[in-house]
Amino acid sequence: MTQLGPASASARVAVEPQVEAALRKGAAFLVGQRRDDHAWEGEVVWNPMLASQYLIAMHVMGRDVSASRRAAFRRQLEVEQLADGLWGMHPHGGSSLYVSTLAYVAGRMHGIAADDPLFAEARALFRREDVTAIPTWGKAWLAIAGCYEWTGLHAVPPEAWLLPKANPLHPAGYYCHTRLIYLGMASVFGARIQLGDSPLRRALRSELYPGRDYAALDWKGARDRLRTADLWAPPTKTLKALYHAIDRFEPLLHRLAPVRKRLLARFREAMRFELRTTSHTCLSPVNGLLFMLALDAADPNDPDLQKQLDAFDGWIFEDEAEGLRVVGARSAPWDTAFALQGLADAYAATGAEGDALRESAAWLKTQQLEGPRGGYAVKDYLRNDRVDPTGGWCFADEWHGWPVSDCTAEALEALLHVPSSLVEVPRESVDAGVRFLLQAQNPDGGFGSYEARKHTFDLEWMNPAEMFGDSMTELSYAECTASNLSALAAVRRRFPDLRRDQVERSIHAATKRLRALQNPDGSWDGVWGVATLYGTMFGVRGLRAAGASPDDPAIRRAVAFVERHQRPDGGFGEDWKSCLEGRYLEAEQAHPTQTAWALTTLVMAGSASRDAMARAAAWLSRAQTPEGDWESPFMAGVFFRTALLDYRMYKRIFPVQALGQYLSHCRGS
Repeated sequence: MTQLGPASASARVAVEPQVEAALRKGAAFLVGQRRDDHAWEGEVVWNPMLASQYLIAMHVMGRDVSASRRAAFRRQLEVEQLADGLWGMHPHGGSSLYVSTLAYVAGRMHGIAADDPLFAEARALFRREDVTAIPTWGKAWLAIAGCYEWTGLHAVPPEAWLLPKANPLHPAGYYCHTRLIYLGMASVFGARIQLGDSPLRRALRSELYPGRDYAALDWKGARDRLRTADLWAPPTKTLKALYHAIDRFEPLLHRLAPVRKRLLARFREAMRFELRTTSHTCLSPVNGLLFMLALDAADPNDPDLQKQLDAFDGWIFEDEAEGLRVVGARSAPWDTAFALQGLADAYAATGAEGDALRESAAWLKTQQLEGPRGGYAVKDYLRNDRVDPTGGWCFADEWHGWPVSDCTAEALEALLHVPSSLVEVPRESVDAGVRFLLQAQNPDGGFGSYEARKHTFDLEWMNPAEMFGDSMTELSYAECTASNLSALAAVRRRFPDLRRDQVERSIHAATKRLRALQNPDGSWDGVWGVATLYGTMFGVRGLRAAGASPDDPAIRRAVAFVERHQRPDGGFGEDWKSCLEGRYLEAEQAHPTQTAWALTTLVMAGSASRDAMARAAAWLSRAQTPEGDWESPFMAGVFFRTALLDYRMYKRIFPVQALGQYLSHCRGS
């Protein structure tokens, strides 16, 4: 963490006893949230989309789903149903044809009757709107479910992988999630996987397209038919032209059966590589379910498929209160790294929870990847468009096998931030971590997430996701750049001669890029959190770690931005629509996570307004529950601009960190 100077005597006087009481109570509550292995992990909450896709896939493959799990899915739909009786991408926005339709199909496949009151508004939606206008991802899943025709999709040709890898259109250059989804989708499309005829399939076709003859629907015309309310990035004119050009060639490609057959077999080997290097979990369940369908269609008894089916439960959270949830990510190392940093700040201020720091730091050390997995070598990773994972930390536990630059940076930061009397950090582990970080740095000095950007070309114009943005290539994200910069600065302090020249060059380039990413109003855009408060916390943290003084113009602009948006009650709350509009929008109420981000920013800035800090700290103290927790009024995480997430551990970690930093700052420690 950035080293902070002492505050003035007046600031010490301003510290109220309830702030320290809230810190101690919050730290104790946070420690009580650990798993049995001393790691922290909060569910990363999204929407019913993934659970629906999972249940559709299981039905198409003819795999049993237990009665209790079916009931749990119904419970999820009941809990997450919006006021209008439908389902959306998140609870703060409107309903979605895409999510509602998939939820309906999955529910019908697993025992919910068409006339069940739960689905009354979905049936009304299908009567007043054309389901063929569902976004393309929904068209594909409906085609898999036998409720849409593959001719109603723009082609997803496997043959795109025959392009030279230097060609920017080759999927190997896409963002890793996007390229693996393309691999799975091209496999499913190329094989035309679809549920066979059955009474349920015929019923679903009549229910989704009421009063219309399914066989007479204009499927080719439906390719470009998209519901505006579901879109974030509508297809560009250039992308439409590309779609139509590919569509003209697709019948010929489909008839070249031997070529496509060999390609699909090659894809299955790539899927097996992915499965074996991720403990059969895949990068995410999004691409994993598509892989599952492709492997099952080729051989239902495929040994890797069987292991994948068993491992898929690792993506599932399930309980009586909220039902069945399939999450897009697991987050133990990420949550644990931040929790350790927060507890270390609480420990510096109060001396409390030292045992928890020692135990959880020991767990985090075990999560560093030692090298390639699944019996493969580095050359195999490179051949499969992956980077050498050695030394990295994953967003999920080490079984996941996909290390991330900022997860690695935050893990290193945490281990170096915990007092050395509580945890020993071997030099060789730090060296391996630094080596992993350096390979994720982009030519412009910024950092991507899983890997460095593979092309300088802008590919967002060909984004096929429609509902999401900024999903085609790795970018230089403010948060990742700042996390890596801060971690490298921490390494430089503890091990000044470790990769000295490389570290210095990296810090210099990252600092320059981070400054360039600052907005004229003093903020930084958050890409993985809502939104400018999140990005600005990282921006200030990175620059201060790199040596910027409190009087640095960039720091002063950031402080002015944060103070300008403090609410009269002392808290901070930024609306999720900031992610869409690219500017700060005030929420209806303050949020503990965002207030903590703002307070941390002000404290790290070094010479921020003592009054602003004191009011934010007082708000966090007042907002705490009697048990030591904080209530979260809205989601504070996001990805690809539109996909809001509730990181359930954030509201417990960041207030503890902010209050600990604030007390230490005011006391001059």
